[in-house]
Amino acid sequence: MILTSLPTRSGSVSDSVFGSVSGSVSSSVSSALSDSISDSISGSVSRSVPGSLSGRVSRSRSALARRSAARAGRPFGRSGRARCRSVVVLLLLPLALGACTNSKLIIGPLYNRLDDQMRKEFEKLGDFDDRQTALFEAAVGTGHVWHRQQELPAYADLLEEIGSAVARPGTTPEDVVRWSEIIEQHATAARECHPVNFSFELMKSLDDDEIDFIERRFARERIKNRKKYFDQTPEERVEERLKNIRKWAGRIGVDFTAEQNAMLRSAFRRQTSLRQEYYALSDTWNERLFELAREQDAPDYDTLMAAHLAELWTLLEKGHPEEWEANRRLWRSVGHRFITSLTSEQRRTLSRWLAKMSDTVYAISRDEPSFVVGDDPSVGCLVDSSATGPANATARESAG
Repeated sequence: MILTSLPTRSGSVSDSVFGSVSGSVSSSVSSALSDSISDSISGSVSRSVPGSLSGRVSRSRSALARRSAARAGRPFGRSGRARCRSVVVLLLLPLALGACTNSKLIIGPLYNRLDDQMRKEFEKLGDFDDRQTALFEAAVGTGHVWHRQQELPAYADLLEEIGSAVARPGTTPEDVVRWSEIIEQHATAARECHPVNFSFELMKSLDDDEIDFIERRFARERIKNRKKYFDQTPEERVEERLKNIRKWAGRIGVDFTAEQNAMLRSAFRRQTSLRQEYYALSDTWNERLFELAREQDAPDYDTLMAAHLAELWTLLEKGHPEEWEANRRLWRSVGHRFITSLTSEQRRTLSRWLAKMSDTVYAISRDEPSFVVGDDPSVGCLVDSSATGPANATARESAG
């Protein structure tokens, strides 16, 4: 089931932030979110789907309007946004799959193979017939082309803007908020254009044995992932996250000061962990997911499944809104303070790295995809050529 590549919102802000900001902007070429289908298949997601293709279903008119607005370059509505994205992470976390490189020679092939990785995960779920495979291929291929041609140029522009801004002092809290809101907007667009949103026919074609197999796999992955979480103390989790950030930053030549290390450690300790609350909410969500999956003859199957999948993205916001918003404010504040704390050498290094990454992401967006997209919007989101066509490319290349 294509649901294997649908990642979830993680239970704590650091998991959401440090797992997914790079997935929604700079990691358009990486696999990002740390959890999947209510944390049950994180291994599949990390191998198969870029965070920027993280799924959210919405077949309502409002969702279609938001997609149209995105393609026209207008602001999105606030509902369903990927909240708590920290700009500090955008600056600190290079692409995991790119091994912290901004070279197109490495990142390009990795990005090009994302659909192949999704295909491998799909094939692990059963022995699918030709029709099921064709449905999967159409949804994934269309989504990948949309992401390459529609989203990557926007990611490149944002990386270029932030790289220019951090090159010198003067970044304001409003800058950080604006950048994070742009990231959230693209995360929303990517969720709405995830292939799962266009795969209800595939879901309805699954027989009971296939659904049972997938459900058991989800359960096994949930147990494994949760064991890893509970095997660590809160302080061990803080230190592991900080260690990973320092390691990734060091690979692009940025060594943190004592003040910066203390700032991040303090933020991790101050945030309200919602992981256990998320586990409880997601267990209920998962149970209902497989109940719906077996109701394939229901006349309103598509509507029910779309609504249920959409709920995944607001489990914590609706269940624990005050804590969630407090964490969001915390990381935006830390983002601004961290940028302000950058040394001159750190600014030069980050600015150059982000500028090169911007060029790389844009170059990948201009590569010719192997998948040929049709003109059927029921298969997936289609590229708005007016926003990504030759005129825009010429303008950017001339400016460069």
